Amino acid sequence: MIGHIEWALMRPGRLDRVIFVPLPDADTRREIFALQFRNTPVHPSVHLKDLVTRTERYSGAEITAVCREAALQALQEDITAQQVNAGHFDSALNTVRPRIPQTLLQTYANYQREHGGPRI
Repeated sequence: MIGHIEWALMRPGRLDRVIFVPLPDADTRREIFALQFRNTPVHPSVHLKDLVTRTERYSGAEITAVCREAALQALQEDITAQQVNAGHFDSALNTVRPRIPQTLLQTYANYQREHGGPRI
């Protein structure tokens, strides 16, 4: 098995190509946070640049989960909370961890190298 892809699926006629979608880069992570912040009142103590740096190996879904977890932390602390602060994000980042291991990323990179396609 390659990561989560069963090799039997790779026989001719099943799947024509394996396309690796890389984890979001810093600009993309910044954009994901910006989109999430549109619907969440964020305290000025929250620094977008810091969050982008701290979410280096996070997927887009994991970044979204961090934002939701931070909002939940704020509400658990005070049901009438008006803003999500940096402490809530710190707590959320301790709860929501990146799930894609480096070994799996390397497996996909090796597969792309061996079977053609764009390099990652």
